[in-house]
Amino acid sequence: MENKMNTRENLLHAFEASIVADPLYARFRTMPVCQEMADRESMLLYSCFDVRSCQADELIYAACSESDNTMHLILSGEVAVSSPADDVYTRLEAGDVFGLFSFLDADRLHSATVRAETELVLLSINRSYFNVITLEDPMLGNQMLRFMFRLLSRMSLKLESEYAAMHEFALASRK
Repeated sequence: MENKMNTRENLLHAFEASIVADPLYARFRTMPVCQEMADRESMLLYSCFDVRSCQADELIYAACSESDNTMHLILSGEVAVSSPADDVYTRLEAGDVFGLFSFLDADRLHSATVRAETELVLLSINRSYFNVITLEDPMLGNQMLRFMFRLLSRMSLKLESEYAAMHEFALASRK
């Protein structure tokens, strides 16, 4: 029994060491959304994501297309977000997330076109894998839900700030 416990503990230490040595994890860990997390929580969350790279000008998804229910967190690079009429209305960069609403709502079409402006590194997770996590490890699923809530909160604050800036600009232009 003791040998089995030592093996499990050694595997856990090896897992943690491999995560800590990953330079992408270091980027993930420095993001504002991760600042409040304990080390073990951030390692477990990071391990749930797939790393995806995109080339500059690569189409990630088009407005009004069916979603594969994948959420993407930008680790490095920049994406352009455009309307169905192809008008770029914002750019997202490291620490920003996209695809979260269609991740949460399986029947939702993409509301915008997202294209890589530069080389891009993303952390991605699809809904079906998330569902497996919540069934197999409810504690980790709960941590993932809290993480997504933090992402939604940050998105909401960012949009609120952008709206306020546009409102100020519109008022200033009337004078």
